[in-house]
Amino acid sequence: MITTTLRRSFLPWLGFIFAAGLLFNGVAAADNRLLLVHDEAKPVEPLVAFLKAKGGFDTTVVDQAHLPADWSGYRAVLGYIHNRLLEPTELAIIDYTKKGGRFVALHHMISSGKAENKYYFDFMGIQLDSPKESSAPVAPGAGYGWYTGGEGEPGVKVTLVRLHPTHFIVTHDVQWGAPIRYQSSDALAVAREYPSIVLPKSEAYMNHKYTDGREKTVLIGFQYTDPRTHTFFEQDRTAWFKKSGAGMIFYFQSGHFSEEYENPNISQMILNAIIWDGR
Repeated sequence: MITTTLRRSFLPWLGFIFAAGLLFNGVAAADNRLLLVHDEAKPVEPLVAFLKAKGGFDTTVVDQAHLPADWSGYRAVLGYIHNRLLEPTELAIIDYTKKGGRFVALHHMISSGKAENKYYFDFMGIQLDSPKESSAPVAPGAGYGWYTGGEGEPGVKVTLVRLHPTHFIVTHDVQWGAPIRYQSSDALAVAREYPSIVLPKSEAYMNHKYTDGREKTVLIGFQYTDPRTHTFFEQDRTAWFKKSGAGMIFYFQSGHFSEEYENPNISQMILNAIIWDGR
């Protein structure tokens, strides 16, 4: 039995230890709380449901006009903004991350709609060449391009390729399919076989260019054949992460359509990025 004197002296330390245990990467982590900032919430609803059902996370879903003043209590902030990234949102994302937060950029968080932002692409370590021409067909290594399919045919087939053999984010509770032959776009490497996941209805993004050397850890590449030109793309760009200040940036390119987040493997990898201990 703890005496009254010992109890009085020990309880403050219990409070300190408890508070310290609620810190995660510098973010107060009382944290089954996530923040999702969007400009179209419908496609990402299956992901929000998955993060609650599988991860126990409660997600605050807001548009850019209703940002919370204090982001410090969120385990992670997810971005899903299709069009303009407003400067107050841009600055809040950068500040949150550099102070120790975990920013998860989804799909069109790297797209032509962000090309005029002052700080965001430097923060991400990304360059998009000729973004105003991005709806036209492009060649590998040329300007940025995207394609969502023709009229009456929404979505294109994109094959994801797991480039990192062991990382928690791409292996924990993730079921990969048959291996396919793939040659890295960023190394003097020979082709070899890697596990794959086929997304029959997706949007292809081509020619994201890294500006930060080898700061990124690349997790997933993609294969895609543009049906307009039959041009084949094989690029190490679908999922990656990097440090930023005291925090981390994660990017997942898939997610234009709700069907992609209904694939438990896609949503599981995003959950894994949120719960990974960062070592």
